[in-house]
Amino acid sequence: MTTPTPETLLSMLAELDRIRSLLVELMERAAPGLLPAPPDDSGDGERSAYELLLGARRAVFGHPAAARSLHDLLVAEGRRYASTPAGAQLRDRLIASEGVDRLRRIWETVSLNVLDGPAPPSGVPDAWAELLADAVTAHGLDDTVLARLRPEGFA
Repeated sequence: MTTPTPETLLSMLAELDRIRSLLVELMERAAPGLLPAPPDDSGDGERSAYELLLGARRAVFGHPAAARSLHDLLVAEGRRYASTPAGAQLRDRLIASEGVDRLRRIWETVSLNVLDGPAPPSGVPDAWAELLADAVTAHGLDDTVLARLRPEGFA
């Protein structure tokens, strides 16, 4: 077996990124609730918030291993800081905060909690894989979706 050239490796990465994008699109099509309609006749602030939250959801679903790593890093750092006296004080104030409860609900809505639970090291969270499997099996794959996933010239 010959060693692939850097150009071949870059082409493979580009193809994997294309497939990843198509899988996210498939999930959004198979589960319309993942891509809600934008707010009608809303102000710029509401539209901006919608786009920000939708972008965060797509980032979580489109890059689950990276999102899981970042999530785990932030959780570990929060726990480390909470173990200090200053961190414990802040944690106690935050626990009682309505704003933190609202942020938790926003995060759960955006991420659908797919970053929680087990995941292999540097791997895709199990909940994300289950969501993708449900989207594919519940609605099936039609030929138009498969055709977009198939590289040119591939039978």
